[in-house]
Amino acid sequence: MKNHDVWANAMLWAAAILAAALLKAPHFLTLVLLPLLATMSLLALARHAHTNRSDIS
Repeated sequence: MKNHDVWANAMLWAAAILAAALLKAPHFLTLVLLPLLATMSLLALARHAHTNRSDIS
């Protein structure tokens, strides 16, 4: 995985968390939905990194 992909993903999540905090989002969003989406994002990144791994050492 390219480094800029990781940075872009991190910046998007930082913006989402900051927006939720500033806009006083409901508790469901901040306690359930954001962590669930973050977990799914990390799993997708890990799966993408695993499938693109080279067999050459």
